[in-house]
Amino acid sequence: MTTVIEHARDSCTPLRADLSPADALVLSCLVYVDFHALPGPRSPRGCLLRELAQASSIPSLYRYSLASHADRPLLEAAGASARFGCLRVRDAVTRLTSNPLAQFGAVTFIDEAGATYVVFRGTDASAVGWAEDARFGLDFPTDSQRWAAKYLAHAASQATGPIVVVGHSKGANLALYAAAAATPPALEHVYAFDPVGFPASVVEGGFFESIDGLTHIYVTAGSWVSPLLPLPAPATVVASTWPGPLSHNPYVWRPEGPFLAPDRRLPSRSGRFLRAVLSALLRARPTRIGTK
Repeated sequence: MTTVIEHARDSCTPLRADLSPADALVLSCLVYVDFHALPGPRSPRGCLLRELAQASSIPSLYRYSLASHADRPLLEAAGASARFGCLRVRDAVTRLTSNPLAQFGAVTFIDEAGATYVVFRGTDASAVGWAEDARFGLDFPTDSQRWAAKYLAHAASQATGPIVVVGHSKGANLALYAAAAATPPALEHVYAFDPVGFPASVVEGGFFESIDGLTHIYVTAGSWVSPLLPLPAPATVVASTWPGPLSHNPYVWRPEGPFLAPDRRLPSRSGRFLRAVLSALLRARPTRIGTK
């Protein structure tokens, strides 16, 4: 049974514009490392992931890491691997604000072939991050979503090859929003792992038409996150080694070669129940829809 860390460690072919779903899952986990804590990866030039892995003992890299994650072991495994070690890490951003209430994290990876991977962080261990999550059913777009679109537009202006956008949880929501709002011409794929969804009026109103056919959404059968709000594209159910809502943790998903192991089970009834409750609440206080 392969883990995301084992996939990163054991992949032997350098990444050259051939990102697979399992590779994208690795990047969606790596972004939980706070690369913004170091001057190299937050600069426009950036530095190599294998160089950053040599600094893996610096505590500030994990100041917002969730206890259930294995961010340091993944950084060390990816940095030492033939596939990920040569990635250039640049323009790392971490932003936490109380007014507006927002937690935002992003990083850009560039591979040897010039492909650009823009990756957004999900909810981290900060209090602001957890507090902000309630806004995603109440306001559209949120400040973090607007920042994500601007970040992607900047990354696209610097890109010389194809662009792939990636995220997990709230980061997946930001990836989907940014791709639909900015839609750079070089955009090839959007990978969204167990994303927070969007207001029904946004999904049904055609906001995501520009990324039809480019979007790949993966969820777990037991998740309580992705069922809460509508998603802009059909989702593939994949396997996790942890049950129920704990399966949201991307570190316990199961890569299977370049893909993710499928799960034939139907999504949990608990998730559908929570979605019904949230829908009732939103009828009492409808989402505030602004402009992108």
